[in-house]
Amino acid sequence: MDRLLPGQMLLKGQSLQSANGAYTLILQEDGNLVLYSRGIALWSSKTNGRAVNYAVMQTDGNFVIYGYPNPIWATGTNGWGNAFLVVQDDGNVVIYGTKAAWATGTNRLHSTDQSSR
Repeated sequence: MDRLLPGQMLLKGQSLQSANGAYTLILQEDGNLVLYSRGIALWSSKTNGRAVNYAVMQTDGNFVIYGYPNPIWATGTNGWGNAFLVVQDDGNVVIYGTKAAWATGTNRLHSTDQSSR
């Protein structure tokens, strides 16, 4: 699964994977939400060590990591109703509403092109 639709969540240990299989976004057991490519961390929410419970793509468009019971981290995209989060084949994690509302910007960090290897 490469996306979270409104109301869907990730529990600790669960992940999303890009359709091409090159990128994985995981809510780690330590509470950190991390994007990996081939075992290399490209981006994180920097929430490791926090009492994280789950992450949810809210119906108001905000993607939020919750603790017990308060929010710990959020994309700040509330107001983008029916938005969804997707791990793209280019390595970018994006929240789309009617247009892109938020992104990790990681599409420029790590190429999946292996033609030069």
